[in-house]
Amino acid sequence: MKTVRLIAGLLFAMAVLSPVHAQENELGWTMDSAIKQLDRQGSDLETVLAQVDIDWSGDAQGLDRIKTGRIYFNDDGDFRIAGETPNKRTLLVEGRTLHMYDPAASQVTEVNLSRNKGRLEPFMRLGFSITGRDLEDDYLITFAGEGEIGDRRTLTLELTPKRDEVRAVVAKIEIAFDQASWLPARQIISHTSGTQTLAVTYSGTARNLNLNPELFRDKWPRGTDKVRK
Repeated sequence: MKTVRLIAGLLFAMAVLSPVHAQENELGWTMDSAIKQLDRQGSDLETVLAQVDIDWSGDAQGLDRIKTGRIYFNDDGDFRIAGETPNKRTLLVEGRTLHMYDPAASQVTEVNLSRNKGRLEPFMRLGFSITGRDLEDDYLITFAGEGEIGDRRTLTLELTPKRDEVRAVVAKIEIAFDQASWLPARQIISHTSGTQTLAVTYSGTARNLNLNPELFRDKWPRGTDKVRK
């Protein structure tokens, strides 16, 4: 009798646990399912607000002067970083122009990105304003697996540019997506020369807030000097 009860108990346990195990297998991400999820989550994305920690290594550029701050994105691909430490500098990417504002010097440097194609900052747009299918059009995508950043479960894609003009600037881009929001938790952008790497970690991310459009416009305090490159 005890043997019968033991067998019955084992069969019951197998019946209960098997669907759970099958469900766990079904929830495992593949590159294709990740791309589809990015498309779904990005279809209604209008704005993003987040805190950023920036780690720049290599030759000096705009973001080497900003370590922490707040970033604002819109669905046109424009973004603004308001620096908090070690200074209050601002970086704005607006269309094909990059603006670097230094309040201490009362000066803004404008960089024409069509003429200065070697900069890494514009590639921060990836993962925010571009869908999964767009990524597939422009990059070879490698599924780098799941992991964690802090208490966030992430899924990482590694992007290798297909076009020669992009490969001349960027060797690869790694984007770790937060599986709760399907927005980047971290981006690592590596320059082809091997002399520069830009790593950005995002936290406190909020989507589709009613951000002031003035954040994405080239407007600086009166008396600000402009330097064009």
